[in-house]
Amino acid sequence: MFITISILLLMPAYTWPSSEFSHAPFDSVLSNYVDEKGLVNYQGLQEHRETLDDYIVQLSAVSPHSNAEHFPTANHQLAYWINAYNALVLRGIIDAYPVESVMDIRLFNGFFNRTEWTVGGHKMTLDHIENAIIRPGFGDVRIHFVLNCGARSCPPLERSSFNGDSLDARLDAAAQRFVSNPQLFELREDGLYLSKILDWYRRDFSDYFPTDRIQLAQRDPLISYFSPLIPASSRKRLSQPNIPIRFMDYDWSLNEQIRPIPDQP
Repeated sequence: MFITISILLLMPAYTWPSSEFSHAPFDSVLSNYVDEKGLVNYQGLQEHRETLDDYIVQLSAVSPHSNAEHFPTANHQLAYWINAYNALVLRGIIDAYPVESVMDIRLFNGFFNRTEWTVGGHKMTLDHIENAIIRPGFGDVRIHFVLNCGARSCPPLERSSFNGDSLDARLDAAAQRFVSNPQLFELREDGLYLSKILDWYRRDFSDYFPTDRIQLAQRDPLISYFSPLIPASSRKRLSQPNIPIRFMDYDWSLNEQIRPIPDQP
């Protein structure tokens, strides 16, 4: 016995590989309750909420801050926070459902800045996740094309969760979908019409595309960012000096699938 213990003590320590955090439950929720337009079957999700609730429990215990070993790269960390934000929005909505808008759940923007969630063992709001963790921590403007706040004017919710290995490709694809969606991005005769989100977070694009990096006549960081993403024929118009940028009205109504009208007896 003594010899065996001595041998074990002399052997080098073995570190078991850490497993990556699994977003599989959230994948199931998105594939079952989100349609191809990014709209949500909130009634069905509320009636069959167990999988989402289980995922929220996982989020409450583990995060990149509490268990860094489960998130090997910055992309894995960012994927977690994007999924966490979107999942907590869904959970907050079904907790209050039926409701017409997230703005009705708690007055004065309380759904985002006063409703607290436990994430990785720490209390935080949706506003904290977006504006204290995601935006300053990762500096990636593409998050504005995938964070979904539960409103019709948000970028459509995707039907699968994000993961670190494919995150860059997914975010690039989301940017392309954004400029292809006339409800979010449209070049008209009288100027460039953009989602109000880009007005609220315009500073992020200024930080990403500072003045000394803006090329030719593209003096606005938003134009400089989006110009390479659109067809060449439209790019020429967008490069004209002083093209007006206008921001669309924001529709805060719930991003809900149209519910069938029940048959009358």
